[in-house]
Amino acid sequence: MGDLVLSGLLNLKGMLTLAGRDGGKVKVDTFEVLVVAQKGAGPSHGQGVPVILPPPPASPIDTGVDVWIFESLNATVTASGKNIVTQGMCAQGNPGTATWPGMVQASIMNPTVTINSIPVNVTGDMGLIIATGAPVTFSSSGQ
Repeated sequence: MGDLVLSGLLNLKGMLTLAGRDGGKVKVDTFEVLVVAQKGAGPSHGQGVPVILPPPPASPIDTGVDVWIFESLNATVTASGKNIVTQGMCAQGNPGTATWPGMVQASIMNPTVTINSIPVNVTGDMGLIIATGAPVTFSSSGQ
């Protein structure tokens, strides 16, 4: 596989489609870039759903703990047909019905490669579930 590795000070602009050769990934240095529709680790390391509605003893309305990125703030550059994430929106819950909204935070793992001056999010970056402030780590790219 031939990965496409971006490095150094690089600011991508316009409509671009990036792809590695022969199934390779798009990376920033050693980290794979995140793409929209990527699932992240559950918040608070297994503490469960952020809000129980209605109150106990009723069960939560959405018991899923996975987090899905569904929107990038800057959807002009794609990797293998999916928008590359440059901050954005995510949601926690079961696939297709994720209930609890959240935000993908600015990249802390990649300070140099940007799209329209917004850092590209890569594996290891974080998100935040708004209902509780629970952290999310995106450990795979979704490419």
